[in-house]
Amino acid sequence: MQPKRNAALLLSVLMLSSGCLGLFGPDNQTPEEIDCVEQPSHPDCFVHVITEDDCTAQQVFTGDACRLMRRPEGLDYGEDAIILVVGIEMQALTPSFTGDGPHDWLVNPRLPDGLSLDDSGVISGTPTGETQDTRYTFIGANPMGSTSATIDITVLAAPPTSVLYIADVLQCSLDNHCSIDAPLVIGGTADSWSAVPPLPEGLSLLGDGSISGNAGVLGDSNHTVTASNTGGSVETAIRIITLHEPPSGLSYEGHPFYWIIGEPVQIIPAISGGEITGWSIEPTLPDGIELHQADGSLRGSPTSVHQLREHVIAAENTGGSLSTTILIAVRDLAVTELHYEPYQFDLREDDAIEEVTPTWEGGSPDYWEIDPALPFGFSFNFTTGAISGSATLLQPWTYHRIWANNSGGTTSTLIQIRVTSLPPDAISWTGTEFAFKANESILIPATNDGPDIDTWEVIPPLPSGLTLLPNGTIEGTPDERADWTQYTIWANNTGGAVGLNLWIAVHDLTADQDDLRRGMGNTNWGGWP
Repeated sequence: MQPKRNAALLLSVLMLSSGCLGLFGPDNQTPEEIDCVEQPSHPDCFVHVITEDDCTAQQVFTGDACRLMRRPEGLDYGEDAIILVVGIEMQALTPSFTGDGPHDWLVNPRLPDGLSLDDSGVISGTPTGETQDTRYTFIGANPMGSTSATIDITVLAAPPTSVLYIADVLQCSLDNHCSIDAPLVIGGTADSWSAVPPLPEGLSLLGDGSISGNAGVLGDSNHTVTASNTGGSVETAIRIITLHEPPSGLSYEGHPFYWIIGEPVQIIPAISGGEITGWSIEPTLPDGIELHQADGSLRGSPTSVHQLREHVIAAENTGGSLSTTILIAVRDLAVTELHYEPYQFDLREDDAIEEVTPTWEGGSPDYWEIDPALPFGFSFNFTTGAISGSATLLQPWTYHRIWANNSGGTTSTLIQIRVTSLPPDAISWTGTEFAFKANESILIPATNDGPDIDTWEVIPPLPSGLTLLPNGTIEGTPDERADWTQYTIWANNTGGAVGLNLWIAVHDLTADQDDLRRGMGNTNWGGWP
């Protein structure tokens, strides 16, 4: 623009010096008329035109002229304060003012990240970070002066719009660590977290929304968790259930159990896992034994026999249950000191035994045994162990073992039985003195009006030719002379023996005569001496 201005000045000087303006020439001089068509380059043919480039820095081009620039005044953005949200584009603010427009725009302090002030003073952009409420001064300036305005700008975080935990229910075990990961937050980042009502004792709501801790109290509760930031808040619900840790191990050391009536019992189980709050057993325990609810122990003293049986014991708490099976039997006290009084039965034929019952110590027998069986006529009570009956058959001593049995054990004792006849009695012969003739057959019958005789004996032996028969009769033919001799005849049976005396002599006449006439001739004997 400067060369053009110089050319114009030069043209003016030339016109003045040449008299084109008529300032220095005669008044009556007729100006030369220039045909600009024919002489377009003649100086007089140039028309001076003012452009924007002809204006100075303090001037404003009006379209055909330059005028003195006016200072801007009354800057206004239409807002004294605005609140923006991170990530949300703001509505652009365009300035208004009086006077001529500013050439330069300034702001102090620096605008929040994401916002800008352009060359025309427009404020726009999308904030990318939170800022506290801050007053910003905007200045519009041109060479003639400046104007300013202030706007309070606050950039809030984008509010969270949704909070999602991985599960709606948090299951916890009493006195154990319990946690749930931080939830998914949709929208802005949460700066703070709160729960209403407060979380159960021992659990904490952490800065990222996660829940962690050791649950210290049983319960089932619903909580509203609120995620907040400067832009707003959002709520979600979570249910927290705190139960006992379920039982994980249960055993009763030493089973199967064989207990004795009256003996004390104390069996304490081994338990692992959570605290047990309840115990049960099926079927019921033997009489006298209890399942203690405090620790699941079996305590007491059994009072009756209990056959070996399975029992299922269950331990439970709010977290679950666990069961185990044990075998229990209660045995009676063993039978001891078994006796029969009397234990020897020396009986005569037809003797009767009134009922003889045994005595014993310890428990009661459940059943009885005997071997060998009692003799005919006697009976054995297999319920009570009693002996009774009558002696009907003879027999020597026999030994019988009797057992008394119960669940606690067995014991035995011996009894002895003998059945004998009545001793021999009422035996007789036709006489007590007998003189027989040699070589003649004789018979002395025996009469037995008493018990049967098992055997007969005679001492000393009868004269030659005579025999004692099995029924006590003497018979035969004596074949030699025998002096008067006393013979004891024994009658024997199981009841005893009896000896009866008989006198017997045997005469032989021929032998007698020979002895008498020894050295003599024939002699006539007329009869018995």
